[in-house]
Amino acid sequence: MDPVPVLVVGAGPVGMVAALVLARHGVACTLADQGFTTSDHPKLDYVNSRSMEFFRQLGIADDVRSAGVGPEHPADVIWSTGLAGEPITTWPLPSVSQQWRRITEHNDGTQPAEPSQRISQIDLERVLRAHCRRNPLIDLRCGLRFDSLTQDDDVVTSHLANVVTGDHIPLRSGYVIGCDGASSQVRTAVGIGQVSFGVPGLPGAFMVHFKSRDLDTLHRHGRFWHYFAFRYIIIAQDEADTWTAHVNGMEPSEFDTPPADPAAFLRETMRTDLKIDEVLLTSRWRPGFMIADHYRAGRVLLAGDSAHRMFPTGAYGMNTGIGDAVDAAWKTAALVRGFGGPALLDSYEAERHPVGLRNMHTSHRHLGVHLKAGTLLREGAPLQAVASLLDAERGENEYTGIERDYRYHDSPVICHEDAPQPPWSPRHYTPTTRPGSRPPSLLLDDGTPLYDRFAPSFTLIDFAGDHSADALLKAAAAQGLPVSHSVVSDAGARQAWERDLVLLRPDHHVAWRGNTAPADPAAVIQRVRGAV
Repeated sequence: MDPVPVLVVGAGPVGMVAALVLARHGVACTLADQGFTTSDHPKLDYVNSRSMEFFRQLGIADDVRSAGVGPEHPADVIWSTGLAGEPITTWPLPSVSQQWRRITEHNDGTQPAEPSQRISQIDLERVLRAHCRRNPLIDLRCGLRFDSLTQDDDVVTSHLANVVTGDHIPLRSGYVIGCDGASSQVRTAVGIGQVSFGVPGLPGAFMVHFKSRDLDTLHRHGRFWHYFAFRYIIIAQDEADTWTAHVNGMEPSEFDTPPADPAAFLRETMRTDLKIDEVLLTSRWRPGFMIADHYRAGRVLLAGDSAHRMFPTGAYGMNTGIGDAVDAAWKTAALVRGFGGPALLDSYEAERHPVGLRNMHTSHRHLGVHLKAGTLLREGAPLQAVASLLDAERGENEYTGIERDYRYHDSPVICHEDAPQPPWSPRHYTPTTRPGSRPPSLLLDDGTPLYDRFAPSFTLIDFAGDHSADALLKAAAAQGLPVSHSVVSDAGARQAWERDLVLLRPDHHVAWRGNTAPADPAAVIQRVRGAV
């Protein structure tokens, strides 16, 4: 039997997005997962604007929003000494409707093409699973456990097992994308190590996912998305009756024996008579950080938690994984289709490892704010002093530079420029089409988003509208690189995009730019498709 083009191991959000991106490029894959159903664990509750841009590209953004929290609800974060105590401060965060208004009112390239979205992983996975099941290019195979693999220069042979019968199932593929989580067997199989560290002062946590309509108690200090009370955190999952509480352990062994009555445990911890209708799920977990030594071994790539693990602060974990999935999938698709060169594989780690490392450190920084504020509180500092610290360090879920302004400085498949880099800050996205960057999103004069002009493969945005693009398009055609040519007549967009010609990759990032055709168009095309 001929090898399948790509095997994706793990059908969580990252694995399913990788499969959907492959399918968008016309490449079939087998998506294998040892489970039979989507997750019932509310691991994430926030899809950032960059991930929503990718979902828009895949045609699933509206379905994600329909399954998530309604657009009218803000995402305020309340800090307090507890439901039985006093409020400290509030971080107001906008609703989806407010973000859409901001996009319209500030059409200068600083805004995203899509607002962020509050949604539980439980609901997100159901949306992604439905799209995967409907797609004829995705062979979703549940109940298959990945055990090991071997590979040579041409093919990967994965050894899978049926979790019910124990039958051994060999599967040959051109490439493997490992999206199988923090304890990744794919990572182990290819011998990739990791650097990991725990969180001093936060040795463990106990999660209770529950139903409650007791809004008088839960909203004592106001309506919220996140409620931070240091000893515990409450997350509003649906603005109705579904909540998740995480109680932070004081010592490593505190939750070795889980509370026998989780509802009573929460009431005791919160020192309130909270009426809990139903406990849906409980779990113990240990906070920590991890990043893989490498993101690739031969024809095997790692994405998501198999490559990095982060604390939930900033919601960078899955959202970073979505970026991994898009990058890994379009590059393997290009190789399968024949127009991609070997440097594309090299570029995956060169691009995504620095992003994972930076996001991990930023998540750690956000966590440090929690820990420092908690220390001040325990030492008896006035609440106003704690509030001042928190208000000065409110980057969590607001660092748009981290979310949207990651630039592939060292990629071997980008036509880099010698000029100094534009300013960069974690707090703000800086509009630029500098090669390696995500370009500015704008609404054109006719009200349509410029991002909707981007094709599934490469796109040449042309603000000149003359014959400047001809040489580059001819070189692309000669080398078999699919490039869509889009002429844009919009003065505001041209100003924000800085050049007359901008060549975009399938992941939106700028591969090359110029005001005239490059001196060697063939060399540009060779570089961006990984042929050099």
